[in-house]
Amino acid sequence: MKRPYILINCAMSVDGKIASPSGKQMRISCDEDIKRMYELRNNSDAVLVGVNTVLTDNPKLTVKDKYVKNPKQPIRVVLDTNCRTPLDALVANGTVKTFIITSKKNCNKKFGDNVQIIYCDTNNEGLIDLQKLLNILFNNGIKKLMVEGGSTVISNFLKSGLVDDFYVYVGPIIIGGIDTPNIAGKINKGDENIKLKLIASKPIGEGLLLHYKLIR
Repeated sequence: MKRPYILINCAMSVDGKIASPSGKQMRISCDEDIKRMYELRNNSDAVLVGVNTVLTDNPKLTVKDKYVKNPKQPIRVVLDTNCRTPLDALVANGTVKTFIITSKKNCNKKFGDNVQIIYCDTNNEGLIDLQKLLNILFNNGIKKLMVEGGSTVISNFLKSGLVDDFYVYVGPIIIGGIDTPNIAGKINKGDENIKLKLIASKPIGEGLLLHYKLIR
């Protein structure tokens, strides 16, 4: 299967949480790590999130010239099985190209000219079939894909083994909460353990950046 080179990048607390107990995005990264994240975006052909991230955090998913001079904006990709992305979502605004990936053939929402709705089959769990998705993205010129979240999306890429680089910034904070979103909350007890190999670790600010490869 032809697919893009895939990297996951996320930030978590010491206790593995990636958001507040309410599920809302919160700042975990330091300024240096935020700059690193924007540089990764700038060097990627596309950046991908799930629709829950769009609905909860309303991210723009662009590269800010505050952090990168003359930024190259990646294509924004939203996994949206049931076509729930709002017409006024920031991820659909401006002139940056956006792909909304859905299983709904009758998704007739009228976004701007920069937004393309792409149909993709689902898997047995009713989620976008990642292998078919990646083939679609590759055929649309995406050779390097940055996956940013949230928990369901990260979990499914890890479970599928479709990850080439896994970057985790661990911020010096404990968030707590049994139901607080964590880095891989959709990996169940019955799933096979996902084994990682540590490639590098680097202090950034008061936190720590970990770089892993999956052991296949």
